[in-house]
Amino acid sequence: AILKAIIDESNDLVRHSLARVISSIAKSDIPNQKWSDLIQFLYKCCQSPTSAHREIGVYVLDSLFETIGDTLSEHLQHLFELFAVLINDPESLTVQVTTLEALGKMADYVDPDDRSAVNTFQGLVPPMVQVLQKCLAGGEEEFAQRCFEVFNGMLILEAPLLNRHFGDLIEFSISVGSNQELEDSLRVMALNFLVWTTT
Repeated sequence: AILKAIIDESNDLVRHSLARVISSIAKSDIPNQKWSDLIQFLYKCCQSPTSAHREIGVYVLDSLFETIGDTLSEHLQHLFELFAVLINDPESLTVQVTTLEALGKMADYVDPDDRSAVNTFQGLVPPMVQVLQKCLAGGEEEFAQRCFEVFNGMLILEAPLLNRHFGDLIEFSISVGSNQELEDSLRVMALNFLVWTTT
């Protein structure tokens, strides 16, 4: 019933509350082999032609990383494939930013010794940066802040997920930090990223 409710709900705040309820239930049910259709339901949402359904699907997956990340990490390859599509969502910036945040949480579960997973993740960094660029270009300050927080968090991980694109990220941050046409708060975020790269 709750899965139908979240699909039918049109209010964002209520949908997000329902997503947290689903995440809380999943914390006890999924490890005990219950609610086996939840992940498939979320995949189906993420592949829906309706952007609101894609937003729900990726938002719940993002929430689940906070409660059953270990279980989700068993599906890394499927999630990589799913997120590679969602990060380039043609319609919804919300889907793109939420996917970026989910990738940030997923990064915690990438084994530094798993070269295949590390390489796959590194391949998703350029589209992640493009999402941040789109947020900056559109003046979406809150979205941009959330993106910067993800990149900052990835800097302190053991897995070298940003290494391949490190130079480009530094150049990008310098250009944002020195762009006087942007809001000061956004410029400061970019400069803070540079600080993180040196700590």
